[in-house]
Amino acid sequence: MNYSEINRIAQELILEHNLFATPIRVEDIARSMGIKVIPYPLEQNMSGLLVLENDSAVIGYNQNESRVRRRFTVAHEIGHYVLHRDKSDRQVFVDKNFKAMFRSFESANEPTVARLETEANVFAACLLMPEKLVRDEVGKTELDLGGEDSIKDLAKIFDVSSTAMHYRLLNLNL
Repeated sequence: MNYSEINRIAQELILEHNLFATPIRVEDIARSMGIKVIPYPLEQNMSGLLVLENDSAVIGYNQNESRVRRRFTVAHEIGHYVLHRDKSDRQVFVDKNFKAMFRSFESANEPTVARLETEANVFAACLLMPEKLVRDEVGKTELDLGGEDSIKDLAKIFDVSSTAMHYRLLNLNL
């Protein structure tokens, strides 16, 4: 799936939920989609997981990570749910009746898994930092986008990490 398709799907979700202000409330989106969101004592190298069982879904996020990291994780797992739940053949089966998509550093080593993880990361960035809202914020003030302080200020507005905001600005050619 390409960037434009992923961005379109994220924007449709934002419009469907009438989210036109920052920060985007990803847990509310998940819950409105019928996805349960819970903190979970995951291993240090695992940020989150999506567990699908029959018609229900649960997102577990690592309760030991920062708030901005947890928000990105929830958005990432929503990405797996929206983009991959019916299409993915790369899933870890936890039990006969459960299939799970994990987000960990080790899983990125396999090409197919790496593609799924990249797509979910793109989705998360598009959902948490919608292009229109980012451009609006950049246009509101005289930001020095080359400076750390401006990126930190934008990151606070969107409730994301400075790193996530930095990459989003790069990807939007800002």
